[in-house]
Amino acid sequence: MPRRRVPSGPGRPPSQPPSGDEGDIDFKHSQGSSDDHNEAFAVVAAEFKATWEKKLKGRDDKIVQTTQKELHLALQNKETEIANIINDMETLHQDFLEQYAILEDKKRKITAAIAEAQEELIPLAVKCHQANISLGHEVENGQLEGMALIKGACQSTRGIAQELGTLHFDC
Repeated sequence: MPRRRVPSGPGRPPSQPPSGDEGDIDFKHSQGSSDDHNEAFAVVAAEFKATWEKKLKGRDDKIVQTTQKELHLALQNKETEIANIINDMETLHQDFLEQYAILEDKKRKITAAIAEAQEELIPLAVKCHQANISLGHEVENGQLEGMALIKGACQSTRGIAQELGTLHFDC
């Protein structure tokens, strides 16, 4: 994490000297030596640094807490959204399964009705086929009888024609 620049005093840029009461530090009891002066300055600087770091840490902690709350809220919203989507998907899937089951039942009923109709049609088809075969035999027999009659008629006509052919008419 990059270090932050710390202003040298509240409300004034670091390049300006302290004005008013900001720069007045009472060093009466330690004016004797520059070491005392440096020590006092170091103590004040250390206190200021500690106070400033505490303030920054508090602000950073507050930012982290706020970010965590927002992130937690966003995650909860997404979890709720995902849960709703999953519920919708499950509802749609359940509806699909119900409709599919209904269609499968209808399909089975239709298939059973077709099989039942086929069972009724098979004996009818066999009976019709046998009737056609019998009718075919009857037609064939009738044709044979008709041909025999025609043959007989043709032969008797020949005989008559031959007898007529031998007769002479005297006119």
